[in-house]
Amino acid sequence: MVNSMVKSESKDNRPRLVLLSSIATSIVLVILFLFGAISTNALRGGFAYTQVDMAAGSIFVFVISMIISLSLWPKVMDWLEKRGEGEVVSK
Repeated sequence: MVNSMVKSESKDNRPRLVLLSSIATSIVLVILFLFGAISTNALRGGFAYTQVDMAAGSIFVFVISMIISLSLWPKVMDWLEKRGEGEVVSK
């Protein structure tokens, strides 16, 4: 009985976990994008990208990565859950 309660509680927290994972993934990708843009500006000596370009690019990367990660994280979590239960995962 306790085991079924743990599973149902895990299912209830899944949307929150997916959202937090997607936000974390998007933030990491935005940081990588900004690092690339800033290092490109530093290596070229001049300004290859303006601050407006970097801000707009960061917003674009965040939105696109949120869309993609919100669709991928549930599948990853299902796969990990099935793998943890010892079931055979079919492709």
